[in-house]
Amino acid sequence: MSINTFTLNELKLAVINEDFEKLEELSKKNPSFSSIEEAKEILSYINLATQMIEKKKKKLLADMNQLKKLKNYTS
Repeated sequence: MSINTFTLNELKLAVINEDFEKLEELSKKNPSFSSIEEAKEILSYINLATQMIEKKKKKLLADMNQLKKLKNYTS
């Protein structure tokens, strides 16, 4: 495996553990796979990771809006 690639197992672990730092690191690399089936599974996990990131992004936006409302209320 090259230094600029990642394996299915690395991606699975990052998704299962919701390790956003690892996902960011993996996003800068290319997937390494040995079959079409493995490539499809990697794509599936990439889609899951994307959904996780979007969900976290929405939650952070909601939290920020809540803080803005709280700040405006206390000002």
